[in-house]
Amino acid sequence: MLEQELKNIWKNSSKTAQISIETDALVRAFGTQMISIQKKIKNRDIREIAASVIGILIFSYLAYEIPFPITKASCFLSILWFVYVIYKFRKSNQQNTPEKLSVPLTEQLAHKKQLLEQQVKLLNSAAFWYAGSSFITNFIFIIGLENPADYNWQNSLAESILPLAPNTKIFTLIGLFVMYALIAWTNKIAVKKELQPLLKNISVIQEQLKHIP
Repeated sequence: MLEQELKNIWKNSSKTAQISIETDALVRAFGTQMISIQKKIKNRDIREIAASVIGILIFSYLAYEIPFPITKASCFLSILWFVYVIYKFRKSNQQNTPEKLSVPLTEQLAHKKQLLEQQVKLLNSAAFWYAGSSFITNFIFIIGLENPADYNWQNSLAESILPLAPNTKIFTLIGLFVMYALIAWTNKIAVKKELQPLLKNISVIQEQLKHIP
């Protein structure tokens, strides 16, 4: 009887040791992946915020320069959209903070899981608040473009860049639609191929930690 109990204890301890070794390997691999993904998130946030600041300056100038009422109104909508984008990515950047090494592993995993879930939500909804909203403001901007002669407006640079002709408007809108559709699709792919596997790894590690005394 005692011999069987000793065997069971040895078997359980061996299993626990094996789980511990596997968990350590998973944690190291996961840590490397998280460092990479958090760096990507930080670079993306900074890039989007900088682009939005530039966008605000450009559309502020266009709102001042362009005389067409509908297009002018869309410029102000675009400025509001850029401000919202700055808010969203600034919030994302603030959430993307490293954990203190003194914090227990379970708490670190919980924090990383929360970060990844927030990123999944951000990217999955980007088709609406990012791509869709921007396409709408650009659609209004282009549709509102009129004949400069009707407003006695002369700006050779703007006239050479703006899609004033009907055919040019159509082609520009089609190009914008395709571009924003690709942005939405790329975000979905990033969630599926990068974020969801990391969330799955966290669940595996958390489950294995429950079996380690």
